[in-house]
Amino acid sequence: MTDYNIYLMNRAEKIRCILLAAAGLFGAGYIFFNNLPAALAMSLGSFLYPRYAGRKLAEKRKAELNLQFKDALYSLSSALSAGNSLESSFREALKDLRVLYPEKDTCIVRELEYICRRMEINEPLEKALLDLAQRSGLEDIRNFADVVAICKRTGGNLVQVVKNTSNMISDRIEVSQEIELLLTRQNYERKILNIMPFVFIALIRFAGGGYMDALYTNPRGYLLMGAALAILALSYLVSGRIMDIKV
Repeated sequence: MTDYNIYLMNRAEKIRCILLAAAGLFGAGYIFFNNLPAALAMSLGSFLYPRYAGRKLAEKRKAELNLQFKDALYSLSSALSAGNSLESSFREALKDLRVLYPEKDTCIVRELEYICRRMEINEPLEKALLDLAQRSGLEDIRNFADVVAICKRTGGNLVQVVKNTSNMISDRIEVSQEIELLLTRQNYERKILNIMPFVFIALIRFAGGGYMDALYTNPRGYLLMGAALAILALSYLVSGRIMDIKV
């Protein structure tokens, strides 16, 4: 089954990432240094980009799984309210999710199908949930799996506890969605601000009538442009960390 902490890119995805990163780095290097060898040297960094892109794609897939898990909790709570056992509620939730997500490769549908198959061979439900929690790396799924395991072990009111936990986790995921929606505009502004220095320097270079020529004729100018490029890269990383709010 899928390890959601790792995204394995296929050959086509890797080539596309490398080409896009090479084009971006080459353009940035040529704009800042006005030197073809320097731009080509910077473009070699594109071979490191697939690893970064893979982490981003893994985070995106985990976020999608978390949202889909919220829908699974709604279906599970409804089935429990109708008087079904926990195991039967998972089967009912799978039926609902197949209607909600008709695509066969949907993560939550595949995971619930896997859980139901494991229950059919008399494997404990809590073991299957803990396996999903470990592979997903998501705190909400981990909390839900722990609650189910504790209730199964201690003999508590499993149905009521699971329903309450499902509601709490669903509320938390909704809060995360609201925060992400509020930050959407700020993320667009951050991306524009990160691009504008490159556009500004390109305009001055190609339309400034030699205004920046002094920067490309001595080592101090190259050091200054290199420092500016490093500051821009650092600001991109720092702004991304600031906008990454966890609930």
